Amino acid sequence: VIPSGTLLDEPMVAQIEAIGTQSCKIRSPLVCETKIGVCGKCYGRDLARGTPVNIGEAVGVIAAQSIGEPGTQLTMRTFHIGGAA
Repeated sequence: VIPSGTLLDEPMVAQIEAIGTQSCKIRSPLVCETKIGVCGKCYGRDLARGTPVNIGEAVGVIAAQSIGEPGTQLTMRTFHIGGAA
């Protein structure tokens, strides 16, 4: 359906789902075989730019910030909504 080594985007994933494929092999940071870090093929796209991630990009820091920021915003909202008890 899709050639091996192709960087998947949303329409391609929809195409795979539409034909009812039960399973397929994909590259993922969870199973990357690089000795240090994660290779660009397993990491995929830079979601901010929509392009393949650059070599040396601090993807771990970006991921940590992406996880931490919503929690920080939620905490700040709690303090601003609070009132007299």
